[in-house]
Amino acid sequence: MRLMSVTESGAFQRTFLLFMLPLLFIAGSTGCGGRSSPDCSIATALAIAPTTATADHLAAAPGNKISFVAGNALPNGCPPQPGPLRQDLKWSVSDPANVSIGNTLNVDYGVATCINATPAPVTVTASGPNRLGATITGSSSLTCK
Repeated sequence: MRLMSVTESGAFQRTFLLFMLPLLFIAGSTGCGGRSSPDCSIATALAIAPTTATADHLAAAPGNKISFVAGNALPNGCPPQPGPLRQDLKWSVSDPANVSIGNTLNVDYGVATCINATPAPVTVTASGPNRLGATITGSSSLTCK
């Protein structure tokens, strides 16, 4: 077996480095810490409509009511996808003394009723599980005049 001369050894090292450095750079930038796409099949929040609403507490029904609906919201970076409205959510309001909201399907599900005028907008919240079982929420704003 023949040993390399110093000149051959230097040329080999330069060729090796010129070949390996780009490979190491590519491997390092695509491995840990590289940018990955979000999982667009898992909802991370709920989208509620309308996002803001106003009702008159002195008006006869249905003028004193607002019907809210919610659907899954996907992570940022995912293309919008139409999906069904959720009917397995729990609705709540931040001011139950002045606003009520129903949770009975086919009766008053997601329907907020203004009982009194509110001094500030009331937060309407829906919460429920995503397909992995994690609780996700969404909120909207309701003003009762």
